[in-house]
Amino acid sequence: MEMKSKKISLGISVLLTLTGIVILFIGAYFLIQSLREYHYQSSFEKKYEFIPIKNDHHVQVFHGVKINTFLKEENRNNLNSTIILEIKDEIEAEIKASPVDTDTDSMKAYSDVIQYKHMVNRETNEETFIIAMQTTPAGKRVDTKQYRTYSINENGVITKSEFTIGHQSKAETQWIRGISKQKHGYYTDLPYQDGAWTSLLLLIGFGLLSLFSGIKLGQNAFNRYSGAAV
Repeated sequence: MEMKSKKISLGISVLLTLTGIVILFIGAYFLIQSLREYHYQSSFEKKYEFIPIKNDHHVQVFHGVKINTFLKEENRNNLNSTIILEIKDEIEAEIKASPVDTDTDSMKAYSDVIQYKHMVNRETNEETFIIAMQTTPAGKRVDTKQYRTYSINENGVITKSEFTIGHQSKAETQWIRGISKQKHGYYTDLPYQDGAWTSLLLLIGFGLLSLFSGIKLGQNAFNRYSGAAV
């Protein structure tokens, strides 16, 4: 009976120890990713700067390229809206969205779906105008939201890209921030989530507690077994 009790104690010890190790590996992974995220963000901010658009109007002209965002007329009074993006007077996108407040000419009316951003390379002073949007239709449930960006350089060259979270470049990570009030990271979203660090510390603490409890229980069981054997 005593031998069975000791075997159970050793089994629980092994389980607690392994659980602690697994939890600590998970905690260490997110901690490392968070440190990488901080380093990446710091490096980006040293090299690039987003400057406020002087006239936050839905019509912009950047080095000869005209950009216009507006609401489809027949959708103005509907529960759902269709946002139109034109570049060089050509329709580039039609985005199904929630009702839009069109009482203002500011891009703030569309900021949950589409945003303009003006970026400057601090090292070269080269400017880039970015149009970033979420193309997933409002009300449609998808596992991963879809995004599209247009970047316009000083020569008027337009580069288009489409991607989902986890498949974006480092620059695209910055461009889509703020759309739908979200702030994504390139390596992890953890540093930008409320209470994330508290949860991570609790996770690591629980892992350490489980690990040391398992080791201690195993030592006690082994000592009792050794004493009984003698």
